[in-house]
Amino acid sequence: MFIKLVHRDSLSVEANVRRLQNGELVLLCTCGGSAEPAPENRTYIFRSRNDGADWSEKAQLGAEDGFARYHTEAAVIGDRLKVFVSAHNGKFIRWRNELYESSDGGNCWSVRSLGELPEYAFVRSMAVLSDGRLLFPYHYYPITGEMERNSLEKGTYVWKNPVPYIESGILLSEDGGETFKRRVAFRTTAEEMKKYGLTWFWPENTVAELESGHLAMLFRMDGFGRLQRSDSYDFGETWGEPFATDIPNPSNKPQLLKTNDGRIVLLNTPNDGKGLEARFPLEIWISENNMAGWNKKIVLSDFPGVYSYANGFIEGNILYLAFEFNRHDIYFARVDLEND
Repeated sequence: MFIKLVHRDSLSVEANVRRLQNGELVLLCTCGGSAEPAPENRTYIFRSRNDGADWSEKAQLGAEDGFARYHTEAAVIGDRLKVFVSAHNGKFIRWRNELYESSDGGNCWSVRSLGELPEYAFVRSMAVLSDGRLLFPYHYYPITGEMERNSLEKGTYVWKNPVPYIESGILLSEDGGETFKRRVAFRTTAEEMKKYGLTWFWPENTVAELESGHLAMLFRMDGFGRLQRSDSYDFGETWGEPFATDIPNPSNKPQLLKTNDGRIVLLNTPNDGKGLEARFPLEIWISENNMAGWNKKIVLSDFPGVYSYANGFIEGNILYLAFEFNRHDIYFARVDLEND
């Protein structure tokens, strides 16, 4: 196991790491300001040419235009690096979804609107399905023009709006992420949220294919203490009713990954407490029976603190991941799933 501090900032959130086609590692993270969201938030990119032993200084993603930016996913597809970004006013108002693309390892970028989800949505970690299609989970908030105007007038955050539902779904791509088809998995209504004392939450959904066409989606429900789950048996075209799992989670983003030999890997902080201080320990769970049980649990760190949003990828038996600690520090880690 190898763990390395990459960067410390006034705020660090949503770190993830990917391998470029040229062998370099890139780590993206939203930094700046003292809170999330904040007008000073920007997305930055870090590079390593020696498998994570050393990292470059941060470089801002895209040109400065005065808007805050928050990235939620980076995907390497062939020779292209695609980064899903939300531009906003610092309070997730005027929230517009952008797709940054680079074919030279992140030196030069093009940017376009994400037409299938143009606003008020987060796109999450890519999964490659057995039929060759790419899948990106998302969660969407139906903010109206009137809600946006009222929020701007009052200077309030987006979550102060009483949305009628929160939509969880997937984007499917048959052409390497050039175009997408949007599939709604389910909508959590205001009435359902009210049962848990909520008017808003961040599902931060993640998907893995267990068997051909059988997909499992895990997502967080604020204050519930356990991850929720929904299943699809037709490659994501339709989804079952969500249900509670027995996997503890303190309202923290999980990630599902799949190894080449079919094992399912879960990155999670298995704690049923509430609040940021419950986001520990950071663990890696491995299932050899399609999530019916967990055959191995690796503790990455149980030092008390706030471990948020661990995210990575697998090569062979090695898990590469990035995570934030105490909302300030970005760490990179390499974990041997067989021997650690």
